[in-house]
Amino acid sequence: MHQEMSRREKKKLQTKKTISEIALKLFSTKGLEETTIAEIMEKAALGTGTFYNYFETKEAILKYCLAERIDCAKQTCEDIQTSALNATEKLHQILKVISKTHDENRQMIGLYVKFNRNPDKVEQKPPHGARFEEILTSIIIEGQAKNEFRNDIPPEIINEMFSGILKSTLNSNLGFSFMDNISYKHSLLLEGVINKKG
Repeated sequence: MHQEMSRREKKKLQTKKTISEIALKLFSTKGLEETTIAEIMEKAALGTGTFYNYFETKEAILKYCLAERIDCAKQTCEDIQTSALNATEKLHQILKVISKTHDENRQMIGLYVKFNRNPDKVEQKPPHGARFEEILTSIIIEGQAKNEFRNDIPPEIINEMFSGILKSTLNSNLGFSFMDNISYKHSLLLEGVINKKG
C-alpha cells in the first residue's frame, strides 16, 4: 500500500513537472498573458479542470519553477558552505552559482519580475532570500574568525554589501554579462578601488 502511494505521488509530481515545462515553453513564445490554461492543458493532453489540482494560476507555475531552480542553487550553496574551501573562495563560488542560476533562467526571472511589478498583485516577494543571507553570514563569520576578513566591520554590514552587489547586478543595464558584472563588483569589494603601490 505504501509503495502504491509512493508511485501515485511520483505520478502526480511528474504531471506537475509536465504541466510546468509545457507552460514555460508557451510563456517564452507567446507571453504569460497571451497563454491560456486551456492551451497548456491541451498540449499536456489533460483536461482543463485538472490544471487546478496542481496550480491555482498561471503565475503560480512561474513561482513553482523558479522555486525549484532556487532550491537546487541553495543546495549547491550549502555544499559550498560546508566544504574545505577558505571563506574568500566560498564567497566567490557562491556568486558563480547565483550567476549561473540567473543566466540559465533569465527569461523566467524576467517574466516573474514583470508579473510582480503589476500593482494589482499583493504578493511582491521573490520565492527565496533568507536562506542565502544565512549562508553568506555564516561564511563571513567564518572568514572573520580565521582572520581572512576584517573583524572591525559587523558581519551584517559585509552581508549587506554582498546583497547590494547581487541586487545591483540583477537590475543592471550595462552591457556586461551577469558573471562579469558580479565578478568586477566582488573584486572591488574585496580589494578596493585604490591601486596598491607595491
